[in-house]
Amino acid sequence: MKDFKELMEPFPQYFQIMIADTPDLMKKVHQVRYEVFCKEFHFEREEDCPGGLEKDDYDAQSVHCLIVHRASNRPAGCVRLIYTREDDPSAALPIERYCGASFHPGDTHPSRLPRSGLCEISRLAVSGYFRKRRGESASPVGVVQNVPTISELEERTFPLISLALFLAVLSISILTQRSNSLSVMEPWLARQLRMMGFSFQQIGEVTEYHGARAPFHYSLEQALANKEKSPLLRELFKLVDPIIEAEAQRARLVYNAHDEL
Repeated sequence: MKDFKELMEPFPQYFQIMIADTPDLMKKVHQVRYEVFCKEFHFEREEDCPGGLEKDDYDAQSVHCLIVHRASNRPAGCVRLIYTREDDPSAALPIERYCGASFHPGDTHPSRLPRSGLCEISRLAVSGYFRKRRGESASPVGVVQNVPTISELEERTFPLISLALFLAVLSISILTQRSNSLSVMEPWLARQLRMMGFSFQQIGEVTEYHGARAPFHYSLEQALANKEKSPLLRELFKLVDPIIEAEAQRARLVYNAHDEL
């Protein structure tokens, strides 16, 4: 816990965490996704992503988080929170389209969860520029070795980009009262998150979707309980929550009582 906290404290000095709510910021998001999902891991075809930008139809119903390296202004990573469509709440989320056959029956089956407040954590990617240290290039979630003009402390914060993205998107889900979050992730990542105190629940079998992945569920109640119970998460969220709250206010995801909607 001490090591994570000691590295997360200077993290905002080197990286800016923001909500991508402008065309320029969204371009950076799409550039990171193209670099990671098209050029590096070939999850998507480059010819389907004109201009070097990886986009899809779910972007319009999502809140996007972006982390930018302050010194270089280079996008370091991104993630999005997909909401159900207001005009058609029954429309399938990506996890339902691609992992529907693997879901376990029960209360956490997406078909049994209220569509209002349902969301999906999706498209988490960290730029290879910050991830390609020895042993850390085999997954889109992962740091750059021998990068000039950076301090040793700054380089040590690189592995925390993916963690900061998770903290940011979960902070948004809590702030906007999303009652149920779904995600598809590699089992090793889920184990790491559980070790840190995140109680993601696997709700389906491991299936082949850009590698071995499984669907997971995380409720608002679990998120709040985890923040309260885990000293590590409590300290980490203390660092990230104020940034996300300010960003959410700026992007008008939340409003003061006197604001006009």
